[in-house]
Amino acid sequence: MAGYDLLVIDDFGLMDLNLDKCRDLFEIIEARDCRKSTVIISQMPVANWYQLFGDNTYADACLSRMTSKAYRLDFPGRDRRVESK
Repeated sequence: MAGYDLLVIDDFGLMDLNLDKCRDLFEIIEARDCRKSTVIISQMPVANWYQLFGDNTYADACLSRMTSKAYRLDFPGRDRRVESK
């Protein structure tokens, strides 16, 4: 996934990350860090992301890379997907 110019991770935070998933996410984020664009979409507030990780070391490493140079866009309000159905 490091080769794509843009990677979109949608619905981040719907499930907790076990150690294998933490490791996989870290490898993806590390390979893309400062090289390629990554969009992370989540209904969960960024302040709650830390609790998703099953390992504090991976949580620190991933979240520092995911948020240090990020542009954050908040879209408050009701779910707009419901309106389109």
